[in-house]
Amino acid sequence: MTNADRSTGLRSQISRYVVDQILRGAWAPGDRIPSEQALTVQFGVSRMTVHHALRDVAARGLVVRRAGSGSFVAAPSAYVSEYPHSDVIDEITRRGHRHHARVIRRALRPATPDEAAAFRIDPAATLFHALVLHHEDDVPFELEDRLVAPRFLPDAMTIDLTTQTVFARLMFVRPYREGSESVRAVSGTAAACALLRVPTGAPLLEVDRRSWSPEGVVTTARLLRTGEQATRSGRIRQRQDRGDAGAGG
Repeated sequence: MTNADRSTGLRSQISRYVVDQILRGAWAPGDRIPSEQALTVQFGVSRMTVHHALRDVAARGLVVRRAGSGSFVAAPSAYVSEYPHSDVIDEITRRGHRHHARVIRRALRPATPDEAAAFRIDPAATLFHALVLHHEDDVPFELEDRLVAPRFLPDAMTIDLTTQTVFARLMFVRPYREGSESVRAVSGTAAACALLRVPTGAPLLEVDRRSWSPEGVVTTARLLRTGEQATRSGRIRQRQDRGDAGAGG
């Protein structure tokens, strides 16, 4: 074993020790952990090896290093849930089922005052509006009510919405966007429930999305699914200090 290999192994050993002490609660948030000098003596290694080991632990967000004061156990970070935003056509075909869409409305129309405020555009500006009912085989799956600023999708009125979604088209022409999303359970209106073929007032999952680019708000979408179709699955991870934001679709 070379000196470099030995140093790397010791560095990992020290990192695991510090992490283990934190995770099992021996050191609580805010506690000052042993100094670099103390860990140097404890493990019989160089000060530089300890320094790099603590830097690795700090990079994981478990300790905070303060110049002149030492290293302290970091406060627990918030956690975020994340799941992929898939094109509804891809989602259905991956399950081996058939997608088809009924285009209920598509138009270029003046924005309402609330829509103009949401897009931060002139009240007299025009928006592309699409209301599409997606089916899985012959069962209504999702009701999509979407607005798009036409300058971001000039060909909006020519897209065949029975074979391609606005989401997929935007991912092609405007892939680098940020966004926000809210999810809640709602009681379906008579009109929405009639389209989704469920009783009026049935519980629906409502997903409201908004995405933007440096040039402005690109799209907003309100997606409705019945309880049977409302599954969302993903992963939970620790939130990073630099901030996390949902990607709009």
